[in-house]
Amino acid sequence: MPPIPKPFASQSISDWMTQLQKDDSPEQRLRALQAIGLLGSPDEIAQWATHALRDSDSTIRALAAKLIGGLRRPVPAEPETLILSLLQDSDPDTRFESARALLRTRSNRSDAVTPILFAFLDEEETQPLMVAAILNTFVEAESIPGPVVSELIPRLLRFIEHDRAEVREANSAVFAKWPALCESCTDHLLPLLDDSEPVVREQIALAFGKSGINSEKIREGLRIASQDEDTEVARVAAEALQRLGQS
Repeated sequence: MPPIPKPFASQSISDWMTQLQKDDSPEQRLRALQAIGLLGSPDEIAQWATHALRDSDSTIRALAAKLIGGLRRPVPAEPETLILSLLQDSDPDTRFESARALLRTRSNRSDAVTPILFAFLDEEETQPLMVAAILNTFVEAESIPGPVVSELIPRLLRFIEHDRAEVREANSAVFAKWPALCESCTDHLLPLLDDSEPVVREQIALAFGKSGINSEKIREGLRIASQDEDTEVARVAAEALQRLGQS
């Protein structure tokens, strides 16, 4: 068992639970929830994160939703109802973590998540790291319904040439996870085989290979990418060509 980080080793798990429940300081309650998330069993985390969903401090509410989502197991009605209510929270981090938690716990109310995520993507003020996290949430999804796909594609196209690498990487990962998206976006995606970031080049090569779109433009792009200076990009591109029946 790895050593417990010193900031949390000074108290027992029951002490942290008491601190979360009774301390007047938001900073101390947050620290207690962090400790429970690290030291507690899944059942203890679920119990005390559910308690913290009602906290007056938005940072604590956001962490509580994140911890519940991180368990990646179905949640009972009470925390699910609380998380659903937090989709309308005034704090953007709480709204996002609540939306992601519903997806990660396979809630049957995940239909409420997409409008929240799309609203973030549509806001110019949304920070790049948040954009990347939202895009990665679509990578985590087990399915994307047809109507959502039609609304997602124009948003993905907006981020293809984003100046932040982490956004382009997350964006390309969506196409790699859901290669059917490539069909209507081929001309936009081909230039990404020459992106400055190897991860982007690799993900797009992977997406094309999985897409099954056997066009000469794609094959030519992959042939060039199979000679990429990055060995992993070259390998993935070569495998993509093989998938498409070319070498």
